[in-house]
Amino acid sequence: MGAEPSGREGEAHSCLTVRSLLLGSVICGLFGLAGPYWCFYLMSSGMFGDYHTAGATFSLLMLALVFNAGLAFLWHGFRLSGGELRFITAMTLTSGSIVTSGLIAYLIPGMTAPYYHAGPGNQLEAQIWPVLEQLRMRHWMFPLDPDGGRMAIQGFWVGLPPREPIPWWPWLRPLIWWGVLVMAMFAVMLAVMVIMRKQWVDHEHLSFPIAQVPAELCSAAENPWHRNSILRSWPFWVGAALTFLLSSSTGLRHYFGVFPRFRISHTITDLGPMDLAINLGPVMVGLVFLIPNRVAFSVWFLALLSWVLRSFIRAYGFGMQQWMLYGVVGHPELQHVTMGSMLVFAVGSLWLARGHVKRVAAAALGRLEGYDRGEAASYRTAVLALLLGCAVVVVWFCFAGMTPLYAAVLLLLTLVIYYAMSRVIAQCGLPAINSPVVPSSYMATALGGRLLGSRQMVGVGANLSWHADLRNSPMSGAAHGMYLTGRRSGHLFWAMMLGLLISYVVGAVCTIWLGYRHGAASLHPWYINNSSRLTWHWTSAMAASASGPSYAGLAWMLTGAVVMGLLMLAHRSLFWWPIHPVGFLTSGAYLVTAFWFSIFMAWFIKVCVVYVGGQRLYRKARRFFIGVVLGNFAAGGIWAVVDTLADSTGNAVLSL
Repeated sequence: MGAEPSGREGEAHSCLTVRSLLLGSVICGLFGLAGPYWCFYLMSSGMFGDYHTAGATFSLLMLALVFNAGLAFLWHGFRLSGGELRFITAMTLTSGSIVTSGLIAYLIPGMTAPYYHAGPGNQLEAQIWPVLEQLRMRHWMFPLDPDGGRMAIQGFWVGLPPREPIPWWPWLRPLIWWGVLVMAMFAVMLAVMVIMRKQWVDHEHLSFPIAQVPAELCSAAENPWHRNSILRSWPFWVGAALTFLLSSSTGLRHYFGVFPRFRISHTITDLGPMDLAINLGPVMVGLVFLIPNRVAFSVWFLALLSWVLRSFIRAYGFGMQQWMLYGVVGHPELQHVTMGSMLVFAVGSLWLARGHVKRVAAAALGRLEGYDRGEAASYRTAVLALLLGCAVVVVWFCFAGMTPLYAAVLLLLTLVIYYAMSRVIAQCGLPAINSPVVPSSYMATALGGRLLGSRQMVGVGANLSWHADLRNSPMSGAAHGMYLTGRRSGHLFWAMMLGLLISYVVGAVCTIWLGYRHGAASLHPWYINNSSRLTWHWTSAMAASASGPSYAGLAWMLTGAVVMGLLMLAHRSLFWWPIHPVGFLTSGAYLVTAFWFSIFMAWFIKVCVVYVGGQRLYRKARRFFIGVVLGNFAAGGIWAVVDTLADSTGNAVLSL
């Protein structure tokens, strides 16, 4: 039951205006400042850290209050139309995805890590530096001094005296070259979503639960007192007030220390060799409530089944002896299983959309007029951006030491993983989920150090700097933005690219400034320090490894491919089949296992609501849970602003 938000079909205003483009660009720049400052320095609410889009939704709420509820009283012309609000939100959904965990959190410290973290306890200087010098990568990928020294890197990590100028010049070349790669990759991601929007939204009717919250805000902001407006719904206000107060108790306790902590979190330790987490997060419950019952059941059921399987593997020693990146979090065998399932899922998804893809090709060749009317870009533009972007990425990988074949393989794996994760978010609405498999890590461990060689392994490892821990992505943000604007999103592709460029430049500059002024070593311990250190230590170990291809990993990958194929066949052929294939993609993610109880509760509540009260009660419950989500986002944003004014750190209000 993923009904489209009220008021959307009746909107007549154009989405793109000069005002909406300018406001969207300004907010993207503010995201580039707020994301790193809130996350890396203040370490407060993670408004941009995951797929939940809290930052973009909070900015939409502020726009609605300032323009439509504030300035419009002075002059009606200040009021933003629903289409303008959707266009701005689509830009910010995409650009906000990269300002922390989607890119900046790993890219900036990753540029410095192989030189700063080198020491007697690792082989970075012996294994990595010679390869970087041989490939001349050190001259354009890392912010070394003009004479080859490391003073700029050292200053970034330990900080500079207040009056000492920041050495910006060593950063210029790396930021430009990395910017070429990431902007080409972003163009490819957005082009894929332009091509698939009609299939996902109009043909398959995916629910996009995360986008339903800003969609309701956009409709309400244009006509607040319409009879269908969510602002006239008391369940919405009850849900919003409930989570706003509960979340604010964390902030009040942080500043005054007198309020209790309201959070359900427990760990069962005596069920087997692995602990079972019991967490109840309001945002997770609220968003999962908006997805179809079969999908919600599949996610929590397969997450529990995955926990049972991992416990069995650990208890009887069937696990693989292989060091995947961040292998301490997930089992290597399940990462191979996930890769196989993602490959089959992506191929199956494109096969089911083959009719649409053929029409896209015809429209791109000029043989089918009007099929792309109202899309974010013409299909010809999207196909050209896809092909040109892929070519730029492959060439960039080759300059980083990879052969064209392996560069193409890495690009393919990256697109498959990003595509599968975007589809998961569009269908499951999970506000926080990590990808169970990372493209560079999987490629290196599956093929082995002996086959790739040290040169290519260093190139593979360097690319971990922009996709080390996939917890957000522009592809997912673009999918939700295009869902919001629908068939009135002309030129949105270019607006999104502009927003991404602004966020990249501002976010990178802000992060570098934070490092020099406060010392990167004292910033967020995971994003800035541990992630970059683990990434390059793993790269060093893999470059020195003489291991061959992992045949056990290949077997696990084939297992995942077969299981996914059978699940997709059963889902398409048996109407009574209870398991949705998308749940299998999420089963290996540790965040899904951690929040399985929240997903179960959302499914159980929805089953009870529909059984007891039918559609009428469901509509009220839907608005209540949208209020639950929005109240939490509003509290997270307001307290982040308070933390900024008070210069207070560690006040993590946003609770998933």
